Amino acid sequence: MQYDLKNLAGKAVTSVCDGYEPLVLEKFFDIKKPLLYIASDGVSLAQTASMLRFMYPKIKVLEFPAWDTVPYDRISPNTAIIAKRVDTLSQIVFYDGKEPLVVVTSIGAVLQKLPPAKIFKNARKSVKVGEKLNFDNFLHYITMNGYTRVEQVMEAGEYAVRGDIIDIFPSGTEQPLRIDLFDDEIERIRFFDAVSQRTIGEIKEYDFQVAGEVVPDKQSVRYFREKYREYFGAEGMHDEMYEAISEGRKYMGMENWLPLFYEDALPSLFDYLPNASVVIGRNCEEAMLSKWAGITDYYEARAEAMKIKQGKTGEEIYRPLSPEMLYMTADLFKAKTEQRQATYLYSLSAVAERQCVNANAIPGRDFVHARHISNAAVYEELNNYLIENGRLNRIICCYSQGSRERLLTLMNEYKIKDAVVADDWQAALKLCLQKKIPLVLADLAHGFKDEQYCLISE
Repeated sequence: MQYDLKNLAGKAVTSVCDGYEPLVLEKFFDIKKPLLYIASDGVSLAQTASMLRFMYPKIKVLEFPAWDTVPYDRISPNTAIIAKRVDTLSQIVFYDGKEPLVVVTSIGAVLQKLPPAKIFKNARKSVKVGEKLNFDNFLHYITMNGYTRVEQVMEAGEYAVRGDIIDIFPSGTEQPLRIDLFDDEIERIRFFDAVSQRTIGEIKEYDFQVAGEVVPDKQSVRYFREKYREYFGAEGMHDEMYEAISEGRKYMGMENWLPLFYEDALPSLFDYLPNASVVIGRNCEEAMLSKWAGITDYYEARAEAMKIKQGKTGEEIYRPLSPEMLYMTADLFKAKTEQRQATYLYSLSAVAERQCVNANAIPGRDFVHARHISNAAVYEELNNYLIENGRLNRIICCYSQGSRERLLTLMNEYKIKDAVVADDWQAALKLCLQKKIPLVLADLAHGFKDEQYCLISE
């Protein structure tokens, strides 16, 4: 793509096929201005983020997934997803601007309203090897910021105490941490495997954050009690959830009453990134309308069930908040994107209602029909396709080391010349200058071709 995207605010990039998004987003990288990319779903989010990290390792790429629960559910989101969301929001709040930042999210996630940024600004706590740590004060800190005490740490948001050792699984790490104390001094900070308990690495310091989007401290519990009574009246005071949270205990699914825990109206991801460029992925408009329709359907079902159960004894009543309190409406989302002059990506070659720039990218060739004939037919067609695109940077993306070795062996067996292994994207591009065909490890679901690249997925 040789065109300049600086003047694309509020316009559209067309002919963007599946997998091509990172090459478009690269045009928006700016150390002074973060980029918010909104994908249509979680699968597209993960694949785009993975390819961005692979192709542009110097860019800071953060993923912000949606909850894995349906709207107005009775259960809480998966702890790993909550941990990733909290870690991303924390990194956004403390972003120092030293490197370009890309936040990749989905329609489902961007529609959700979020906890206030101040809960991250006020909760950060650093621990460092060699420094003093007041044992009781630290336990009070992690308890007040949403960590749950357990016998053995297994999931994010948990901690355990064994003598002078504190095991804790913070948001933003793949593995839990073990803090070894000698008297009141931090002797070691180690990562360890939760199952085997074996040490897998050491660090010198770590910055802790809140463990969840709802932190049931004294202030948030007070807000919850006041607002719950305000919205649902005296009858709500007998609800199991109201009683549990009033006692400072966590309650399954309490995230669905997020606005009640905070004094001010909840912000959106747009508010966390007030000066970010916004790019909206393919099929997002349809996904947004579908998502909002689902939210209203779930709400209406809960509201109807509440009316039926009211007055009956012995049945727990689910008292839902209005959708506008928990989510951005379709109209508000549209207003936010228009205000930011968002750039839209489309698979189509032209879009009537927007000014367009054509990326001239097309999906890569599909070899499925050749596979029905024989392996030889597949590799014969692959060879012809590679020769046909010899002027382009031809790169084959594999999912694992093993599959790459097998594919390289087969390409050599079927006399496909110049296939070589490349460790990263930059190495692959250098090999392309020598007319080689590098095989890389990259999560590309569908290949594509444009004026410069010919990428083939495994």
